[in-house]
Amino acid sequence: MITESHSIPLRLAAVAAWLLCVTGCASVPAGVTSSLPDEVIVNDPAAEPILEEPALPPPLPLPEQSAPIDDEGPPEPIVYGDVFDRIRGDLALPDVEHRRVQSEIAWLQRNPDYLARAMGRAQRYLHHIVDEVEVRGLPGELALLPFVESAFNPYGYSHSHAAGLWQFIPSTGELYGLKRNYWQDPRRDVIESTRAALEFLTSLYQRFDGDWFLAIAAYNYGAGNIQRAISRNRALRRHTDFFSLSLPAETRAYVPKLIAIARIVQNPAAYGLVISPIQDAPYYRVVPTDGPTDLRLMAQLAGIDIEELHALNPSWNRWVTDPNGPHRLLIPEVVADGFVTQLASLDATARAGLGVHTVAAGESMASVAGHYKVPESYLKWINTDAPVDLQVGQQLLVPSGDVSQLREGLGADLERRSYRVRSGDSLWSIAHRNGMSIAQLARMNGISTNAMLHPGQRLQISGSPASSGALAAANGNPPVSGHVNYKVKRGDTLSGIAHRFAVTVQQLQGWNNLGRSTSLRAGQQLTIHLGDNTNVGG
Repeated sequence: MITESHSIPLRLAAVAAWLLCVTGCASVPAGVTSSLPDEVIVNDPAAEPILEEPALPPPLPLPEQSAPIDDEGPPEPIVYGDVFDRIRGDLALPDVEHRRVQSEIAWLQRNPDYLARAMGRAQRYLHHIVDEVEVRGLPGELALLPFVESAFNPYGYSHSHAAGLWQFIPSTGELYGLKRNYWQDPRRDVIESTRAALEFLTSLYQRFDGDWFLAIAAYNYGAGNIQRAISRNRALRRHTDFFSLSLPAETRAYVPKLIAIARIVQNPAAYGLVISPIQDAPYYRVVPTDGPTDLRLMAQLAGIDIEELHALNPSWNRWVTDPNGPHRLLIPEVVADGFVTQLASLDATARAGLGVHTVAAGESMASVAGHYKVPESYLKWINTDAPVDLQVGQQLLVPSGDVSQLREGLGADLERRSYRVRSGDSLWSIAHRNGMSIAQLARMNGISTNAMLHPGQRLQISGSPASSGALAAANGNPPVSGHVNYKVKRGDTLSGIAHRFAVTVQQLQGWNNLGRSTSLRAGQQLTIHLGDNTNVGG
């Protein structure tokens, strides 16, 4: 719990003054920024090429290190190995000759700039990915799969909602622990998405009896689809290897793309290409933060551009990290020592970039949260001792800076949006219109898949699912039967509440013993009957 709120302004002022001294001490080296992939295969055959995203900054150089001084002369610098040499030593997929592979090699030969841009982005991530591939004893080619999936662009996002280096769609990501929320999308997390992808690929390898080509194709097209293609060929007494299956064009090219890039990495000179070495050393250090952080402040502490920090921590949607964790940041190794020292000098309040808000008359936790554009749950998390009914003059911890999206569109599909039901609407029509299933729409609103809808009723169509009828009601998404308890907010009117819940003002007055009064006060509790009970008291 963050305490001593009365001392926060002094601490924040001290931190601000101190930052003025340190922020100019280091900066990102100048360099040419790389553009984004021209075309990317994602793991959903219905997907289109990824949406355009801002370019990543050039990677930072690794620190120069020296060997210990001895008696025989000056120290000699340590020469890092090339991470591609490790991949070359781990290549294990079958060596095949096929026209599709030759076609993909020819494309890369005609587009050397694409190869160079992708490998430039890989500098931040490839050492970690190779480590994870090796520790699991997997073929080295799998470390190159993000080249096929996203061209090593962690912001890669397809029209079918696949995201990150490994291009997980939401449903598959959740199966492997990559559950999204308002604050973050772990599908873009370098560490977690790599773990999930290699676990997924391993399970596919086992499912397809040790055939890596089928497993990799299933990563793109889906295991069930690959199994059905195999069954069709068996029924026709045809071969069931990858190159014999009838598959969509994208999947037919998917495995050859990986074979092609692996072959070029193995011997780029043989194809008239050059692949610059990537130092076989950690590019970043995982630094515990012991709580939420303001990413702008963290970039200042590290002395790096915010783009560099976000390139290593692309899972975050907001300028402030998730109060529920993970409480860690990936920091370039070249500046990690200084960052750790400076981070240790800040308390939890300063690390999270918090200031103080003095409660004014009529304000509630919800209205203050709306003012600072954060979820009410976040304010409650950082103000655990605050009473339910705020008092005038009370001080609350609040974000001192903007808590908006780090990049336009990040997490936008998880922000709450609602739909007002019209005459003739059904759960099916609303779900279909918003790219959802009936079950998803019903679960999000805490209602039955057979629920009857009422004109004027509001349904939530994006964001975190409602956890209860009361929560749904508070967000304008009431259940369609039973009753809810609604807490009056500042600015609410009896007619407005009646319209929202598709009831009458007279019914609200009767259910709550209001007589003919239409006056309300913030914080007042109203009982609202819905569905079969709407005539109670009215």
